Amino acid sequence: MNKVYILGLPASGKTTTAKWLATELNWGLIDLDDAIEDQEGMTIATIFNKKGETYFRNLENSVLRKTAEMNNTVISTGGGIVEFPENIDWMNNHGLTIYLNADKELILSRIIEKIDERPMFIGLDSQGIREKLDEILLKRNKMYSKSKMLWNADNPNFNLQNAVNQLIAIYSM
Repeated sequence: MNKVYILGLPASGKTTTAKWLATELNWGLIDLDDAIEDQEGMTIATIFNKKGETYFRNLENSVLRKTAEMNNTVISTGGGIVEFPENIDWMNNHGLTIYLNADKELILSRIIEKIDERPMFIGLDSQGIREKLDEILLKRNKMYSKSKMLWNADNPNFNLQNAVNQLIAIYSM
């Protein structure tokens, strides 16, 4: 059951952190969004546009369950993986969950920079994106807070390398 699930808001750095962590742990990497795109043969934005968010969330839930048998793997989840509340408990039972808490202004700038990759935010101005982020966080925070570990990138005392060293120590026992 050596798995780490990275959770957080859209554009919080889940994929980048997961890639880095997988390298540091010398583990495999699964990005759920990439796995969904490969399975469906279209981008997340296209899936949202053609089939809707409900279809996408059901697909995301199904792809998540396929990680059950994986070992020594870091899994980058989509920001909305907790839209099914049972998913956080499922991930907690199958591995270590890490909530990547990033600065909202940084998230906002990342979304604006690559708005075409963020279907939930297309057509919104910066204030609209900010309001949508607040709405999403309010809705999902209870689930995110159930994660076993919080990586608070906003905390000046937070050191990602120290956190990874802790994980390496845990999983190399």
